[in-house]
Amino acid sequence: MTLADLLSRFDNVTPRGRRSLVTCKSHEDKNPSLSISEGERGLLLKCWAGCSLIEICQSIGIEQRDLFFDAPTSRGQRPTPKTPRLDRIALAFRWDLAALDLRLRAEKIIEAGKTLDVVSLNDDDLDRAIEHAALAYADCDRAELFEGVADDLRMKEFRERDHAQHQRVA
Repeated sequence: MTLADLLSRFDNVTPRGRRSLVTCKSHEDKNPSLSISEGERGLLLKCWAGCSLIEICQSIGIEQRDLFFDAPTSRGQRPTPKTPRLDRIALAFRWDLAALDLRLRAEKIIEAGKTLDVVSLNDDDLDRAIEHAALAYADCDRAELFEGVADDLRMKEFRERDHAQHQRVA
């Protein structure tokens, strides 16, 4: 059974990121309390009102084994769904955003440290300021690493597209 097949058995489907909330049919549900999502090997169901998986399956007329992707069907073995293609460009953008966040935070700390009058600080405050400056410089290094990961992802995507284009031309 696919996620779409299972969701078609419910009314009031509310998408919530990678999962959907529906009104549970095994109890009187006024607000959607049944969470449905895809796992690695099958569909995951969780009723936040406390209904058991057996009760949920009985209320919608399916067996627990139907929730697994590799469960046999009337036409034989069910194929495992294909893993979605990795969107390297979107992932690279996330790495770039994380790098930017680290750099902006580090720059603020470093600039604030430049205005400190270290002579007026006691030993504990000076140690704390030095520790924060060290963390800021470590964040700069981490941001550089993140930018490198983003560049590598974009390069892999470019090479894959270029290779696919050459395959179509040939």
